[in-house]
Amino acid sequence: MVAGCPKCSVRYRVDPDRIGPDGAKLRCTKCSAVFLVRVPRADATPSKVQPVEPEPQVEPEVEPEVEFDSTRLVVIADPDEARGKSTAEAIRSWGLSAILVHDGVEAMLSIQRTLPTAIILDAALPKMFGFQVCEVVKRNESLRDTTVILVGAIHHQEGYRRDPTELYGADVYIEDPDLPNGLNALLRDAGMDVSLPETGDTASAVEVPTPPQVVAPPATGPAIDEDPERTAERERAHRLARIAVSEMVLYQPEKFDQARRDGVLEQALGLEIQEARALLRQRIGEEVRAESDFIIDELHRVAKERGEQA
Repeated sequence: MVAGCPKCSVRYRVDPDRIGPDGAKLRCTKCSAVFLVRVPRADATPSKVQPVEPEPQVEPEVEPEVEFDSTRLVVIADPDEARGKSTAEAIRSWGLSAILVHDGVEAMLSIQRTLPTAIILDAALPKMFGFQVCEVVKRNESLRDTTVILVGAIHHQEGYRRDPTELYGADVYIEDPDLPNGLNALLRDAGMDVSLPETGDTASAVEVPTPPQVVAPPATGPAIDEDPERTAERERAHRLARIAVSEMVLYQPEKFDQARRDGVLEQALGLEIQEARALLRQRIGEEVRAESDFIIDELHRVAKERGEQA
């Protein structure tokens, strides 16, 4: 039924079942007047009731969706709001675009919507772990060339790490104390055009680590075909080898150094080498893989470098 305020004429829809035989008092929300409402008797002549116009619906204000250039876009998934904001600001200062989210589900939605060039995933994301997001990304054909950087906590490096034979599909690992400056070299290694902010004071510029230089073995046969696609694939093979070996050093430094000192690197790290080679077989063509044993070359290069630093 419809009841009208006798003072300001505002009409209200009232459930007759909630009105007793003696009526019910209502307070007008517009003018605060209190008035009595009764249910009409069944034998009463029905009066013509003016239709009550529904209140206008207010559409929520929606921000226009921002268009991103996916070739310059990095999605950051970090549950730590302050750290994530710092990482996003650093990446933007390098001339790139950044989207910051705080859980694994948000990360998946943003990644599928924007198809970024690089993704930075904290291993301990709520709702969906970072390595789970990584595995979904690497199964997606439209994201096969996307670089995934998995961030682990150095004090809990085993907390979200499964059996060492499983690499999650991530392209590289980094510890959270290395954020954000340690990302600069990794994003450049992913093919992104990263620059340092112009401050006008070169002495105060932030020093960003540069990736290790890969020393190619001396040529012993005919010159390698310099086809641009093959050259790019060869560079990708070197990059994947660096990533795989850096993962071995990062998570098993004592085992790596002991094997280096004993001269048994290939035997001690046989399982990890097999996994790294499997990764190359998935992403690098047979012709390029036949040129060199990229994993072993990088393994010995890093071992020599660590031996010189010891």
